[in-house]
Amino acid sequence: MARKRLIAAALATLVLGAAGRAFAASATVEVPMRDPWVPPEAAKKARVEPASRGATLAQEVDRKLRARFDAAAGPSGRLTREGAQAAGLGFIAQHFDAIDRRHAGRVSYEDYRQFLLSRGAHLE
Repeated sequence: MARKRLIAAALATLVLGAAGRAFAASATVEVPMRDPWVPPEAAKKARVEPASRGATLAQEVDRKLRARFDAAAGPSGRLTREGAQAAGLGFIAQHFDAIDRRHAGRVSYEDYRQFLLSRGAHLE
């Protein structure tokens, strides 16, 4: 009698185990991955623009560099080492002597751009 109960329990375990695995396989729900730092509501509102490439990227970089330079240089369009440092343009301040090829003490955006191009920048 105990043997029949043991066999029945083993059989029930096998059947329920197989049924449970079948249910788990059919109940799998795939959820699309999303950025864990952005709440879904904010992600829906955010407009995603495709990344710039090639000439468009070069123009965008040139435009942003010019905007920062012009904001620091003011109406004269020329920037001194001290002005670059004060405006947070440390790269220009550190490389000022190389950018200022005429040794005038002031550089224009075109001087800065030519320096970047000579160093391998792709701004065109």
